[in-house]
Amino acid sequence: MKDLLGILFILLLGVLCFQDFKERKVTLILLVLAILLGGVIHVQQQDIEVFLAVIFFNLLIVFTLFLIISMYAKIKMKQPIFNVFGLGDLLFFMALAVSFPTLSFLVIFVFSLIFSWSIFMLIKQHLKEKTVPLAGLQSLFLLLVLIINMVTNRFDLFAI
Repeated sequence: MKDLLGILFILLLGVLCFQDFKERKVTLILLVLAILLGGVIHVQQQDIEVFLAVIFFNLLIVFTLFLIISMYAKIKMKQPIFNVFGLGDLLFFMALAVSFPTLSFLVIFVFSLIFSWSIFMLIKQHLKEKTVPLAGLQSLFLLLVLIINMVTNRFDLFAI
């Protein structure tokens, strides 16, 4: 059952990536499914009390970052937050937050941002829209991490 959920999660990430690149937005149902499926996979790996404490802390990190981004958008860029940062991106951050223990979440989150920035810098001249498909690029990164981890079984993303 765990492998089936992992494969479904990987497929969902692929659809998220494709949709964000194609349409520059991701449907709400896909993001909600990512949050739910990631949470189900995570809760199967931990005690419910640990799971709840971890997602509380992870979501606190996400909302702190969102607050900082909001203040930067308002003060420095003089724009409303959702003119510079998509709601889908925030929901994808939440999907990451409920899907992994804190240390794994932080490592995946940071490296997915670095990956997203790097890929965007490489492809931006070929894009019609110059906005960053952040949720799509982060889902591509996570998809690659999960496939590599599934094939090699080198790391237990839920051990920490």
